[in-house]
Amino acid sequence: MILFAAFASLFYVPGFLDMPLGVLTPRQLLSQLLFSVFALIALASLARSIERDPVWPWRPEFRRAMNSLFGRTP
Repeated sequence: MILFAAFASLFYVPGFLDMPLGVLTPRQLLSQLLFSVFALIALASLARSIERDPVWPWRPEFRRAMNSLFGRTP
């Protein structure tokens, strides 16, 4: 995820939303398209990690681990 976010930051075009599409150079347009692709991949991988990893506080596995760590019964 961090890798894709880093790639996305490489392709960011400042002021992109303020520019009309006809004014963009092909290089800026390609850069912005690559930024969008890598940013979407980074967001998708973050969503996947939130869904699958047990380290997020709202997951039952996390609550079970914290309860056992602090000696509480569920």
